[in-house]
Amino acid sequence: MSTKQLNSSHSQTLTKYPTASLKELLTLSIPLIFATLSGSLLTSCDQYFLSLYSIDAWQACSAARILCLFFQISCMMITVVSRVFIAYYKGARREQMIGPFIWQMIYFSILSMLITYPLSFLSELYLKGIQAQDGAILYFRFFAITNFLYPLGTTLVSFYLGRGKSRVIVLVTIITQALNAVLDYLFIFGFKGIIPSMGIQGAAIATIISQALFCLIFFVLFLQKKYMHRYATYKKTFNLPLLMEGLKTGFPRALGRTIVISAWLSASYSLIHRGGDYQLVHTLGITLFIPLYSINEGVGQAILILISYTLGAGLKNVFLKIIRTSVSFICLTTIFLAIPLLFNQDFLIHIFVKDPPSPHSLEVLRECCLWLWFLYFANGLSHIGTSFITASKDTLFYAFCAPLFWVTLFLPVFIGITKLGWSPSKFFLIEAVSALTMGAVYILRFLSNPERKNSSRMIQINLLN
Repeated sequence: MSTKQLNSSHSQTLTKYPTASLKELLTLSIPLIFATLSGSLLTSCDQYFLSLYSIDAWQACSAARILCLFFQISCMMITVVSRVFIAYYKGARREQMIGPFIWQMIYFSILSMLITYPLSFLSELYLKGIQAQDGAILYFRFFAITNFLYPLGTTLVSFYLGRGKSRVIVLVTIITQALNAVLDYLFIFGFKGIIPSMGIQGAAIATIISQALFCLIFFVLFLQKKYMHRYATYKKTFNLPLLMEGLKTGFPRALGRTIVISAWLSASYSLIHRGGDYQLVHTLGITLFIPLYSINEGVGQAILILISYTLGAGLKNVFLKIIRTSVSFICLTTIFLAIPLLFNQDFLIHIFVKDPPSPHSLEVLRECCLWLWFLYFANGLSHIGTSFITASKDTLFYAFCAPLFWVTLFLPVFIGITKLGWSPSKFFLIEAVSALTMGAVYILRFLSNPERKNSSRMIQINLLN
């Protein structure tokens, strides 16, 4: 059966475009990229203004940011399954399940603080002994106490993304990003004796206010009367079976991602603690790559929604087309990103590094841009494979493979950079090879038996009134 026939055989389509077409992937990906960029651009804005404020504040922010991401992404990887369930319920015409499931993920987001906040105190040891230690710890503490805002934002946005709705996400993201830019400038530099200059503390406060507003807007929209009966958004009773169904699906991927990030944190440790060019390269690399990573994350989540919808709707024979379309998208964006990362490296470096670096430092920073470009492509393929594994409920395999990142990422960094003295820019080359290797493993795992992916059982949960 052709893709066109598949679409016509089901009255409820996820988008108006042919299933698994590039136009459909773009329609789903663009708002998702905006949504995932929302959190990363907030802190990227922090990094840019702090690079103008002082290089110490910029490096402190970048060092603390990767630790913040460890807690944020660990929780977000659980709540992101909301998109899988919502798309599945929509495809299966069980829309009354959507509202109650969203409520369970809201409760999880809040309750996650019972684990993440106590652990944050122990995690501060990671930042001990680095340049600008006090600023990094101060920045991290602000985000540790508000970590729940990130899985909460993911949950609330999923209510729209899982149903293929996107315009409101783009609009709200633009509003919160604009607010954050204004607040960042005012709080970091101060304003004519009215607002004192708060430096890195001001950057953290501005970002938290913007993320809180992002969550508040979507929560108010979620509570609109027009959604009450169609999606049962009034059913906000705590439902342990439904919550556990979400956790059971999301936890293996969250565990796997946590293991991956822990390997990445451990590999980064040697760079940020050696200072000099090592920390400078790491700071620039993190500043540039996190937004690039968010693009791949958005595409990966679009693939996740698309596959989940087709499984719920009973559509078949589209998985290879989804892979081809996804790889095409990654290749096109990689070509586009060559403009700043390969052909305008000095301009890109000067945006953040205001003091002219030494010739050696400049050469290392240029290498960093090159390997970041390669890393974007490799990370994109890894996200494609991870999305197929997740949507097909094969997350245990992902969790099983996650420790391999300690072999493919941490070990080469430890031997090559720490022991043999390789250039710090090689950190991102090693990460790219690691991501490319694991992405190939995930895609081959899926292709080894694609028909198995159509056998996912309908989720049966009795809702509590």
